[in-house]
Amino acid sequence: MSVPKITPESTARSHPSPPHLAAVQAVYDLCIVGLEPHSIRLAARGVSASMSVACSDTRPESIERFNRADVGDDARLVDTIEDGLAEQTVRAFVGAARASAFVVSVLPVLHPDGYVDSTPIEDAIDAVVDAAEPGNLIVLDTPTAPGTTRGLLAEKLEAVGLHPGEDVFVATVWVTNGRCFVGGVTPRCTERATELYGTLLDLPVQTATADECELARLARRTHDEINAVFANELAAVSKHLGLDVWSVLSLARSAGSTTLASPSPGPADANARFEPRLFAAVCEHDTALTRATISQGELQPARIAAEVRSAARRFVSPTIACLGLGSGPEGSLAHSPAMRVASLIGRAELGQQLVVDPRLSVSPISGARLVSLTEALKQADIVVVLSDEASFAAAPRELYSRPSVIDTLGVLTQAPS
Repeated sequence: MSVPKITPESTARSHPSPPHLAAVQAVYDLCIVGLEPHSIRLAARGVSASMSVACSDTRPESIERFNRADVGDDARLVDTIEDGLAEQTVRAFVGAARASAFVVSVLPVLHPDGYVDSTPIEDAIDAVVDAAEPGNLIVLDTPTAPGTTRGLLAEKLEAVGLHPGEDVFVATVWVTNGRCFVGGVTPRCTERATELYGTLLDLPVQTATADECELARLARRTHDEINAVFANELAAVSKHLGLDVWSVLSLARSAGSTTLASPSPGPADANARFEPRLFAAVCEHDTALTRATISQGELQPARIAAEVRSAARRFVSPTIACLGLGSGPEGSLAHSPAMRVASLIGRAELGQQLVVDPRLSVSPISGARLVSLTEALKQADIVVVLSDEASFAAAPRELYSRPSVIDTLGVLTQAPS
């Protein structure tokens, strides 16, 4: 569906247009607020479903990249966005557009002191409320504290005379591991959000209340973080006893502990750092385990860097290669534990530093050279595996035989392809 032709009839509204919206602005099928990897995939799904899609963001560089289809390495995703831009069924700009449905996918900000700042989400909600009209569906598809959908969003809509469940439809959605969880503030809100995501994603849907959905999202991610911290403790105990942690994990898993995580520099998805902190903030006096887990998780990059410093003492001026800096399926550097480890190694000035990451075109670490995997394994005295990038496991094992290897993820325990 192309962007609808604008006529005087199509611009008539029962609610007056906010001042920042053009009087003859098109009404899109979908407006996505926040250009993040997940929301860009939603935009592409919308285009594929013949929807007209507006994408909104406050960052000019993100808008510029989207409007030239610079959306990552997935060829199908790039092609879909390119086609949508060419056919004028999708575009990105500043400010929320008039639309039938809104999806807020703006992420919070994690400050160095661990505080999760939800101001960007609140600002996005304000923009959507300004643009909202009767009949709209508004979905929060981002980590939020329980009560945000039913409280903050619904209350702001009520304040402008739009009653959730009657005039507008409000829900929260969480997509993870091939499943979609939908929670509306009323049953009809849940139905409307389920219909939208059924169009966008071919996934099983489970419904709940908005508060239950928000808390379940935090609970799942927090459990993953607790599991990851325990795995790193198990690795430390195994090393103290002179045991191979991967053999211990294999035995434990075969005995039924199938949810045991593997040791790692930190969360597999850097964005998972938000949820445990939001969970702990709900009730600080009763979340001691979560708060302790967060503290221990923050120490893991420093522990790995200390292990590298210890290995470096065997050399006069070692060459240290860090394999993989990004985090999550998109390889993001923001809040990446691997990036933190590599930065700590660089600041220690132990010797020459090399970095390997097939998703990068330049090194993000001052003084470190970006090289190929083969070059790194030939030159390095110490190799630190910080990512489960497939090419690292696929490389012939003899290439890893010369340098001292610190495998933080057990990548080399996998059989090379």
